[in-house]
Amino acid sequence: MFSRSRSPLVLFASSTALTAALAVGVPALTAPAPANAAPSIPDNLPVFPQVQENPSITVTFEDGTPAEGATVHRGDVLLVHGSGFSPQANKGGFPLPVPPGTSNGVFVLYSGFPDQWKPSENADSSTRKHPHDQMAWVMPKGTLDAIPQQPIDMHRSIARQAQPMNDDGTFTARIVVDPPEQTPGTNFGVYTYAGGGSVNPAEELYVPINYSPEPGPNTPPAPTEDLVVKANELFTATKLAQGGVNPKDGAAKQDDAQTVSFSRDRAAEKAANDGIRRYKGSVTGSARFNVVELTVANPWIITLPNGTEILTAETSDGNVGPDSLTRRPIGILSPANENGAKTYGIGPLQYGELTEQQ
Repeated sequence: MFSRSRSPLVLFASSTALTAALAVGVPALTAPAPANAAPSIPDNLPVFPQVQENPSITVTFEDGTPAEGATVHRGDVLLVHGSGFSPQANKGGFPLPVPPGTSNGVFVLYSGFPDQWKPSENADSSTRKHPHDQMAWVMPKGTLDAIPQQPIDMHRSIARQAQPMNDDGTFTARIVVDPPEQTPGTNFGVYTYAGGGSVNPAEELYVPINYSPEPGPNTPPAPTEDLVVKANELFTATKLAQGGVNPKDGAAKQDDAQTVSFSRDRAAEKAANDGIRRYKGSVTGSARFNVVELTVANPWIITLPNGTEILTAETSDGNVGPDSLTRRPIGILSPANENGAKTYGIGPLQYGELTEQQ
């Protein structure tokens, strides 16, 4: 039933797989950086077209109501309407993932930035740090197709946030309000700036939109720490690989304790009525620029007739992150110790420790 080589949590925490990505030497998408933070190609080289553009954005809710000056909550949806952008702009920047000479497009996101955030004013990249899967990367025709898929597939993960720019420089980007718990600053609103390491002051735009941390009508339930899993190796490996740990949809992370947690799915348990303890949420560990990306999601604990408890989870079918998942057995749980913690593994091979909140 079990195989060490296929135990996803072992692979997930493998520093070998994650740190191998360090040799790639590409910039981290989670914190798009100004030109002086990584090797980049100037956008004003004579070989690139010198474009004239007059970009502007307006922001509405999905029903068309203007959003500027409104107060939004986590889970609300905003539509960012751009015009006056040039599909021929931003052809320098980082050499990867978008090849030089291909437009890098525009980042569009909702967050809180400090007063000084603009790449053209040499603001540090930390002033714009934002999770890559919570932004829109607006791209002209041909940009996404130009992103390499071999020998390292950068195309797959970037395609998740790619949204189109029309040939006339207009676009409508759909973004979900979901700022990180700690934002770089407190000026909340919609921001746009050139993607892929390009620097273009004309496209550095900000529309102020207030943020309330209180739950709103579209706010998903907060994760609960019902199943807590020690993940020291995962945090260490992703840090070494200049990547990160990204919990979603009922999962959370506790950086200080180096643990991840999942929420009990009582509704699914009631519907199934089979005695399986079900938890929901996904945790993705990634290396720099997502060149390695592995996900563990929705763990179950199954009790066999003889009382043995088995841990299963949906895990990545290879280096594809959350794009393709299959439920697999992870390990057999030990009896709880005096602190209520159980180890999981196969025989003498113990992979980790977890605690359930009953």
